[in-house]
Amino acid sequence: MQIKSQHRFIRALSVMGAAAIDSVFPRTCRICGQSLTVGERLMCVGCMAELPRTYLHKIDFNTLHQRIAGSHQIDIAAGWFFYYSDSPYARLIREAKYDDRPATAHTLGKLYGAELAADGLKGRFDVLLPVPLHRDKLIKRGYNQSLEIARGIASELECPVGDNLVATRAHKTQTRRSGLERYKNVEGSFAVRHPEELDGLSVAIVDDIITTGSTVLDCINAITSKSAPSSLNILSLGTTHMR
Repeated sequence: MQIKSQHRFIRALSVMGAAAIDSVFPRTCRICGQSLTVGERLMCVGCMAELPRTYLHKIDFNTLHQRIAGSHQIDIAAGWFFYYSDSPYARLIREAKYDDRPATAHTLGKLYGAELAADGLKGRFDVLLPVPLHRDKLIKRGYNQSLEIARGIASELECPVGDNLVATRAHKTQTRRSGLERYKNVEGSFAVRHPEELDGLSVAIVDDIITTGSTVLDCINAITSKSAPSSLNILSLGTTHMR
């Protein structure tokens, strides 16, 4: 009983401390700009409710499966929300990627991971593999947003994050490229180290946004060329509608 009382006291102090910090340095919703209350992260309850969720993880053969149909057997292919470039929700991903905000990427991953866990996906994956950055881009940016997203998801799904995927060469931005151009741009960009570690595992590749699927497809090709996982899965924060 004493231990439970101590835990309640500590939680109460934590809440009081968070409220005190918010009063001095108010946190605001990244979507609508209103002040966040204790327990809200990045988005207020209202904006979280309006998030254009895809629910693709509940559909056996969805649009993400179709983008890589015929190449590999994919178990779960999911994106948290539909990505529209002019949407305020898209700004969250751009901030996480370009505005030196790894904490934003991590928190978005946690929020998504919490919803996946609530839908019964805890324990579904043996390892999460973030899409890697080439060392030149990593040095320039300072962090890999996909790694931070994967860490956030993993903290909720209670599974490890692996470092088996590596970027073997740099490639130019995928923006404003067609599907074929995107695939040619990244083809052969990734490799797998210690591939035997992935044999028999349920592997999930994690990226920030999926458009044509060319990046994750090249990661899948790298994995399957050297190892034999029991299942392949894809998780992303954003995904565009199939064109």
